[in-house]
Amino acid sequence: MNKSSESQKNDAEALAVLDSFLGVIRDSVKTALDRTSARTPVERTLGVRHILDKISLALAVRLHEADPLHPELTHIMHPHRKFGGDNMDALYLTSPVDAGEVYRLYGNRGTVRSISFVVQDKTPNFAGGITASLLGKELVTDNNGDFEIIIGGDRRSENWLDLKPNADRLIVRQFFGDWENEKPMELMMDRLGRPVPPPSVSAEKMHEHIREAANLISNEVIFWEDLMDLFRKQPNRFLDFLDTVGGDINATPGGRPYSGFWSIPEDSALVIRVTPPPVAEFWNLEFNNPWWETHDYRYRLTGTNLYYAQLEDDGELIAVAAHDDPGVPNWLDTAGLTQGMTSFRWMGTDGSPEPSCILVKRNKLFDCLPETIKTISPDQRMMQIQGRRRGIYKRFGYL
Repeated sequence: MNKSSESQKNDAEALAVLDSFLGVIRDSVKTALDRTSARTPVERTLGVRHILDKISLALAVRLHEADPLHPELTHIMHPHRKFGGDNMDALYLTSPVDAGEVYRLYGNRGTVRSISFVVQDKTPNFAGGITASLLGKELVTDNNGDFEIIIGGDRRSENWLDLKPNADRLIVRQFFGDWENEKPMELMMDRLGRPVPPPSVSAEKMHEHIREAANLISNEVIFWEDLMDLFRKQPNRFLDFLDTVGGDINATPGGRPYSGFWSIPEDSALVIRVTPPPVAEFWNLEFNNPWWETHDYRYRLTGTNLYYAQLEDDGELIAVAAHDDPGVPNWLDTAGLTQGMTSFRWMGTDGSPEPSCILVKRNKLFDCLPETIKTISPDQRMMQIQGRRRGIYKRFGYL
């Protein structure tokens, strides 16, 4: 059957959009590989995967869930969608918003350790500034943990988020301590006001959204490589994230993050030491690959937090990043890589101490550790990992 000239034209336009999108992906991979400090074949191929994983995020927030008149909460990151120092302890949700509308976010608080709600402005990447925020300690609930937050409209005395003219989307963070037993929030989101028809679909609109998704991927690559460059200058040292990066960026609302670039030769290990403040809403230490992604925390110990960390008798945290299991409780698995990013998050603490790092030869590791340092057996290590994996299913429901 011969196609009509109109069908041929429509097909040509659709293929042109596809070709342009694929071209942006290829150019983004090239840019990433040109900019990265990653050198080994596996570290560089992880960069290709990194860009491909960004496709699902870009399509989610710029195509499938991009209509502020029909807001729906969708995942930002999870075990196989990662970027920008994703938090292994987190459940991230997002929805588009518009400054001219009013929304109702409602549900149950659950028992998750730390929560926050922020409105983010629109930027070419996915790291806009915070224009409004509501922290967990400010959230008002009833005796059952049920709550309602109004987003936009007239100011309210409690459970309200302002929508400034440049407001782009809502970001909901849930940070878990005990993965297996803390209960995630139950959430729904509705737009209030005049009824509107169901979302409309048109070729032109879809083409526009696909182009926006491509632009997001392209800009994300440059943005995060620029940030990592700031930390690569001082390897194996934690720097105050907000002071180092400067500017307005949506990162750890209500807390103080420290980040660093780690570099560990195959014959070495990195010892990280800090005494966490005794009072804390949440804190964690996570270990990332060269693309600022957590390692596969379904099967590897890619960090620890205030619930899982085993502190020394004097309250000090001693974590060891090594290419093989050193037999200490707070092991950070390098996943066979020799470099990457790492971060601490201090939230609701009396202070934000700067962790220390020391690079040592692997065969001299225990010469650099206290004689009283705690240890862990292979069976206990297996139980650690199995418990975390069960907790992931509890958090996300399924993978």
